[in-house]
Amino acid sequence: MLVQTADEKGKTYFVLKHYLPDLIKQRRIAKFRRSGEWVDIDSDQRKEITAPHDGIEKRMGGIVDLSLFTRTIEEQLSKGQSLETILGYGQRAREIASSVKNASKTNLSVLLQGKTGTGKGVAALIIHSFSKRRDKPFVRVDCGAIPPTLIESELFGFEKGSFTGAYRSKPGRFEIANGGTVFLDEIGNLGMDMQTRLLGFLEERVVHSIGRVSPVKLDVRIISASNADLLSRVRSCQFREDLFYRLKEFEIHMPSLTERSDDRFYFATKFLTAANAELEKNVFGFSEGAVDFLSGYECSGNIRELKNLIKRAALLAGDMIEDSHLQSQSFEGGTTVSLDSCLENALVKGYKLSEINEMLRKMAERRIIERAYEQSYRNKRKTCQTLRIDYSTLFRKMREYNIK
Repeated sequence: MLVQTADEKGKTYFVLKHYLPDLIKQRRIAKFRRSGEWVDIDSDQRKEITAPHDGIEKRMGGIVDLSLFTRTIEEQLSKGQSLETILGYGQRAREIASSVKNASKTNLSVLLQGKTGTGKGVAALIIHSFSKRRDKPFVRVDCGAIPPTLIESELFGFEKGSFTGAYRSKPGRFEIANGGTVFLDEIGNLGMDMQTRLLGFLEERVVHSIGRVSPVKLDVRIISASNADLLSRVRSCQFREDLFYRLKEFEIHMPSLTERSDDRFYFATKFLTAANAELEKNVFGFSEGAVDFLSGYECSGNIRELKNLIKRAALLAGDMIEDSHLQSQSFEGGTTVSLDSCLENALVKGYKLSEINEMLRKMAERRIIERAYEQSYRNKRKTCQTLRIDYSTLFRKMREYNIK
């Protein structure tokens, strides 16, 4: 999906694959990389551009329909977009996909746990869309956004005249979702009284709305999510243990983006495609500096933060997203490059094994020097003694790796 290209001056860019034919026709690039080799655009091989699928497309095993990235999850699924295309193609993404498929085959209550921005809402919607309840309502309730004084009436409803201001009857979210799914997002925000009421509903599946004389039996599946560790809240007596186990009949952990480095550039490509459509722009791709920045950027907001970061950068960018567009919008003071991010960067760039080995060697050498320098209290003489190298070598290495 990202193809490495170079202009006549040798400057390297990573462009979205569907822009490649136009860039060649306009002669805005001089060559592009395919199967680890550079291909000059004047060679008689342009017709082969769309034949092999390199990089991430090769690992996906097919062509991805980029036009669907601008649609909602429901629309993508109805148009035949694969589950892997929505969730990602890395190892952790495949584990999530497997769990989601298994959960969708049952009526068990599902608990999604993971940090903010990891895609818990998307996973909940997919579980519903793949289940037998797909033709019934999917109702989302943000437990953290509804005031505690209103959460009971929102979930269970009320009858006209049951309290001051109740000028009409209002069905609760559970009743609206009858036959379908209720997604209780950030369920850890519920107070103890509401937790007790919810536990009673889960045990009997009966709604006693405020002011109603007779209860109503409902058929509703519950999917809940929390960015806090609910088990820790149980141990600290902030969450009912019996409710916790009722909610987690099937549990899915949503990993952070740091744990999913192999999907980082795939999501960046998706978000750039969507940003181009929304902002009515034609940002072709990323500069080499932008790719390096993304490979090391620590997204504390995970996938949601990456999406916003790409969207804002696309707004600022001309033809290409440069690292300056990303740095000016980032929330972190610096970057932390993990081994997985480093390897994914190399795969995106199409490096050969020898090039990857050299990159890892330099990465390790820099970390060693940085660690020794810090442990020597930033004393260069002591660092030389620790590493058993002369001062000129240390000076040259520190300048090469920009260690200050």
